[in-house]
Amino acid sequence: MSRGQRPTLRDVARESGLSITQTSRALNGHEDVAAGTRERALEAAHRLGYVPNQEARRLRDPNVRSHSLGLVLVAGSQRFSDPFFGELLAAIVDEAASRGYELQLSTPLADEDPVASYERAIRAKRVDGFVLLRTALSDPRVDYLVEEGVPFVTFGEVPGPGRRLSVSEASDCIQPAVDHLVALGHRQIGCLTEPLEYVIAARRFESFKQALAHHGIEARADHIVPSGFREDSAVAAMGQLLASNDPPTALVAFNDLVAFGAMRAAAQHGIDVPHELSIVGFDDVYASRLSSPPLTTLRLGERAIGRELVTQLVAAIEDPDSATDVHLTPELVIRESTAVPPTR
Repeated sequence: MSRGQRPTLRDVARESGLSITQTSRALNGHEDVAAGTRERALEAAHRLGYVPNQEARRLRDPNVRSHSLGLVLVAGSQRFSDPFFGELLAAIVDEAASRGYELQLSTPLADEDPVASYERAIRAKRVDGFVLLRTALSDPRVDYLVEEGVPFVTFGEVPGPGRRLSVSEASDCIQPAVDHLVALGHRQIGCLTEPLEYVIAARRFESFKQALAHHGIEARADHIVPSGFREDSAVAAMGQLLASNDPPTALVAFNDLVAFGAMRAAAQHGIDVPHELSIVGFDDVYASRLSSPPLTTLRLGERAIGRELVTQLVAAIEDPDSATDVHLTPELVIRESTAVPPTR
């Protein structure tokens, strides 16, 4: 803790040797906390001069609820032009409205601490809880909200101490795509990943490797290329993938926009999709059925994700014991971008 900085719940937990959840429950007088645990937490709080964040406590008080949910758009990474995000946002708005809540959108100021927008919303009591998208494996927003005891739900599981409510993909989310490609006869299967510091990309990558291992296929480093979130980054990544001495006959792209970029790059290199290279996407955005060829992809459903995010967040606000983590299993939609591998 820096000199002059207000002690936080995390500091008290570290000082007492308890988890954040134990510390929070001890300081808030929960009856199921052992006397020894409560004493350790109280002594540590006294030594540090810890004072609970009263604004966060009032945010949880049903008598001062705003009946609004907060969504802070991550600068530079979420745009209304992204088809998946647009549909997901519409689903969140619709589901919130059906439950009597408004959705409050905000964006951080340029070069601002990512936590600052959440601090302002809590101080102003503008929202009762937050939906977090594009979450990272190490995410200061999540750490802050856990520390302050404010209700939130993330899309994707963020590891760490404390209650971290999430809606995420099943651990075998990529398995249907790999099963399909293997059934067609492919054994050299690559992937274009989204940035792996994000929890959704990390889960898909682990699922991809496990799916290959399930079929006894080696995950080759030269067949795995990090991409961004959109087509242009995928075109550049494909150049690296195709430069391999023995390029894959099929690949899985971690979203449909990346798959479209892969298809464009393949065409630029004179590679026929699907007869020379099969491609599977993820998301099943509307354009995937209009691409040339129409894209085989994994459908999770933006509407289903949005409904679950709001459902679990409202539960965390109104009846915390009823809130639960949700794991969604995607469905494979087979179109014309996959075929039997070429003879080599």
